[in-house]
Amino acid sequence: MRSEWKQHARQALKGKWWLMAGLALLFIIVNGIPQWFAPEMDPNSPEAFTSTDATLSFVSTILQILIAPLAIGWSWLALNVSRGNGASLSTMFKPFQTRYVKHVITSFVMSLFIVLWTLLLIVPGIIKGFSYSLTPYILRDQPELSALESITESRRLMDGHKMEAFMLFLSFFGWFLVGILTLGIGFFFIGPYFSTTYATFYDSIRDNQVGSDEPVHGTEQGF
Repeated sequence: MRSEWKQHARQALKGKWWLMAGLALLFIIVNGIPQWFAPEMDPNSPEAFTSTDATLSFVSTILQILIAPLAIGWSWLALNVSRGNGASLSTMFKPFQTRYVKHVITSFVMSLFIVLWTLLLIVPGIIKGFSYSLTPYILRDQPELSALESITESRRLMDGHKMEAFMLFLSFFGWFLVGILTLGIGFFFIGPYFSTTYATFYDSIRDNQVGSDEPVHGTEQGF
C-alpha cells in the first residue's frame, strides 16, 4: 500500500512540484516569524533573564499560537492536491478565514496532549502524535465537529493504523537524508511529496470506513 500511496502522490503532484515548493518556502517563512522575536538564551551565560527577554518570549509564544492554523492549512493543501483539486495559496490560509478560533484551540490542545504524553515517556508521545495526525483533515471534512471531537475522531480512524503511519514515515527516511545532504533545499520538494502521500494515506483509511455506523462518540473523548 505504501508504494501505491506514494505513486498516487507523485501522479497528483505532476505539474505542481515548483508551485508546492514555493508554497513550502512561504510556509517555512511564516512559521519562522515567532522566532524573530524569541530572545537568544545561553544557559551558560551569567547574565540574568531580563524583563525585555520575558516580553519577547511572551510575544513569540503568542505568535506561535496565533499562526498554528497554518499547519492545518498545509494539510488541507496537500489533501487538495491528493484529491486532484489543484494547489493554491488561498487553501493554505483558509483555516484563518473559517472557524479560526476552533483551529487555534485544536492546535493548542493537540500540542498540549502530545507534550503531556511525552513527559511520561518519549514513545507514548510519538504514538499519540500519530494518533492525532489525521485531525487537520477531519477539521476539513467534518467541520461540524468540535476541537476535542476532531481529535477523538482521528484517534478512532488511526486505531489499528498507527504502525502503518510509522512505517510510511520510515519509508521516507532516505528522502529526508537527501534533504539534509542538499543543505535543506531538497525539503522544498520532499515536504510536499510526504504531505501529499500522508493525505492519500488518510483518504485510504477514510474510504475503508465508509459505511461504518460507528459514531464519533464511540471513542471516549480525551487524550
